[in-house]
Amino acid sequence: MSALFLTPDELYELTGFKAAHCQARWLDQNRWRYAPDRHNRPKVARDYFNARIGATAANQVNQVNPALMLEQPNFAALDGYRVRA
Repeated sequence: MSALFLTPDELYELTGFKAAHCQARWLDQNRWRYAPDRHNRPKVARDYFNARIGATAANQVNQVNPALMLEQPNFAALDGYRVRA
């Protein structure tokens, strides 16, 4: 199970900064959501990070889209229908 928040190394890789105030400034400028901890270091949720970069969770890759399970319309029934202009 992965951690709830990005690690300091991952946050450094994302922002390119090691200092917490520089990381927070980068996150603000790039409109990333984060919460400061009691030492004023930014905390970015791992789920938010994955959603923001377009990654899918490993457990969601094999899930079937429920919309695909719905019954499809019978388009063959329209074959005999004529539109009058």
